[in-house]
Amino acid sequence: MAASAQLLLFEVPARPVTPPPRLTESLPAPPPAPSASRRRSQAWLALHFANLSLAAAYNAAPLDRRAMLDGSAWAVIDDDRLKHVVACNEQAWNQGVRPGHRMNAAIALCSSLTLISRDASAEARLLERIADECLKYTSAVSMQPPNEVLLEVRGSFRLFGGHAALMERIQADLSGLNAGLQLALAPTARSAQWLARAYSAPRVCLPRELAEALGSLPIASLQWPLPIELQLTRFGVTTLADLMRLSRKDLARRIGAGPVRELQQAMGRTAWLHHGWSTPPSYHDRILLDFEIETTALLEKLLERPLARLKRTLIGSARSIDELLITLKHREGSTPVAIRLQQATADTAHVATLLREHLDRLVLRAPVREVLIDAPRLLVAHPRNQSLAMDPATRTDVPSASELKARLLEQLQSRFGVNAIRALTVRAHHLPERAQCAEPPSQTLTAISTPPRLPRRPLWLFREPRPATREYRQGMFRIESSPETIETEAWEGASVRRAYYRARRRDGVACWIFRDLMSPHQWFVHGLFG
Repeated sequence: MAASAQLLLFEVPARPVTPPPRLTESLPAPPPAPSASRRRSQAWLALHFANLSLAAAYNAAPLDRRAMLDGSAWAVIDDDRLKHVVACNEQAWNQGVRPGHRMNAAIALCSSLTLISRDASAEARLLERIADECLKYTSAVSMQPPNEVLLEVRGSFRLFGGHAALMERIQADLSGLNAGLQLALAPTARSAQWLARAYSAPRVCLPRELAEALGSLPIASLQWPLPIELQLTRFGVTTLADLMRLSRKDLARRIGAGPVRELQQAMGRTAWLHHGWSTPPSYHDRILLDFEIETTALLEKLLERPLARLKRTLIGSARSIDELLITLKHREGSTPVAIRLQQATADTAHVATLLREHLDRLVLRAPVREVLIDAPRLLVAHPRNQSLAMDPATRTDVPSASELKARLLEQLQSRFGVNAIRALTVRAHHLPERAQCAEPPSQTLTAISTPPRLPRRPLWLFREPRPATREYRQGMFRIESSPETIETEAWEGASVRRAYYRARRRDGVACWIFRDLMSPHQWFVHGLFG
């Protein structure tokens, strides 16, 4: 059944617990407070993934696209205004592309560069998977978004044969991700984090070497806000040794108390509390039937009681689910039924509606003898306040518009299949056929937004422009706009020069036509307006 999640805090020394004295004995003097020398020494291992965005984009790509990416230069670009490169593979690196380059500069350096938009949710899921994997090395795991994991491994040295063997084991286990793993072992969590960012090779820092090792780090490895870095540069501070020579009081007044506190945490003078990571609890239920079920209608009736038990569990533990797996076991094996939700919910009535859609399309190969119900993750729920007001406009327990959209998407996917639903998305590209595409819908349905200065575009865009030279010469189109010229250079593929117009046919249909400027007598229809 569901297990309760725990919040772990590290770097807090435990005070020894002594049994209470008997009444017949005299009370002993209270034990002295543990000094810093009596504290248990710690060893923190920091895992820094320099190419986590690259690994997340590769793992999220279909198999056929992965084969294309393996043999080409590609990079992940951020969603900011200038489309900066976040990470690139080795082929793109060899051609001069670097993280931090703008998209136009990267394409100028590598004309065949493939660009993939950054997916923050995929990176978060990959980092959570890595944190789950690290639980087999130690129970003290702390996830530090966006691309770092901290492990307290002092108690794991004897189990794995020393710190060197442990670091080699972690490198071997995580090498398949190709996420640019950088390791550093240090007495404090903050110092291990900074060392892992600065060195690509594994680094081990002993307690007596802490001040010297941190002093050689550049200020950029601290990843402080850019205004603070620029201010320190104007002071002439380029390394951490220069920073540690300054007065803490003056430094806090100039750059704030937060960076000074991090510096004290790195030196071990101030504790840094971490939220421990643990695998979310799961739910399992099993129904062993005394008779065989041959129809999905009876099966739907049978699942009402297990769903009611699941609802009581979710409400009692303040949890929600984002996935429910139902396995139907019969003579010929088993039939899985997977219900994946766009938003986590504790409403089992909505889950029952989606289950009904799945069962309506299901054909049982043999009578069902056993049913397994599994929820892989019980997530922390965020309940809304229940209102006693009778006016629906003032109630807060009514589903929001985003939730209604997500439920509509879930119901459509359950009825027609996950691969049958597509959503229109826009990309930053000059060619219209590359600027609009149909992809699997994201977590929530969002409206397509375009820049305000972009001319009007048709919603129905043909996959390939249709020739219309003969119809244009026969006078079937009436031009209704001035020309919009779109040109692309040869380094983007084939050279394109087109003059687009909004036109209307004799039957009243609004069209988007263009004249090929490289062949001035050729006309094409590229899309239809609503």
